[in-house]
Amino acid sequence: MATKPNQDIFDLYDLMLEQLRDLYDGEQQQTTFLENQSKIAESFKLNEFLTFHLKETKRHAQRIKKVFEILNEKAEGESCDGIKGLIKESQKLADRCINEEVRDAALITAVQHINHYEMAGYGTAIAYAKTLERHDIAELLLDTLREEKRADMGLSDLAENKINPDAKWSAIVNKVSKPASTEIR
Repeated sequence: MATKPNQDIFDLYDLMLEQLRDLYDGEQQQTTFLENQSKIAESFKLNEFLTFHLKETKRHAQRIKKVFEILNEKAEGESCDGIKGLIKESQKLADRCINEEVRDAALITAVQHINHYEMAGYGTAIAYAKTLERHDIAELLLDTLREEKRADMGLSDLAENKINPDAKWSAIVNKVSKPASTEIR
């Protein structure tokens, strides 16, 4: 039975659809977010990573769209408030970062928060699909979950080995190189 977006959730199938709609909208929001963040990333390596992850994110949205086609359902639904909130918080955090290298570290934090939200959502949707014996759908979603996990590990590696040390030393250098303010009494 085809269900309409935003209707009451009656069974596990409806709940799976709601989770998929949340993920689909979240992937679309993340696409816009990543396009904007890659423009402000200072680090070439981070920019390169964000550009690659943007391509993956677009592929993830297409994969979910394919799942909806298989199910003969509509992908539209409510906006994913979880991703929307994470994006809003990350914008506020990045705006407060005076140092570009520290802002890069904050961007990684933001993308990882979003990825962790998505990993939880994909894991849940996979579990629902398996319970409903829709292993074809579970396999498609599992491909995305694996890519999200690889992205998370890549971001952690980039942060630990490049971005965070650069942020640490850049902030120290900036503090040392600023002339001390003198008060006139």
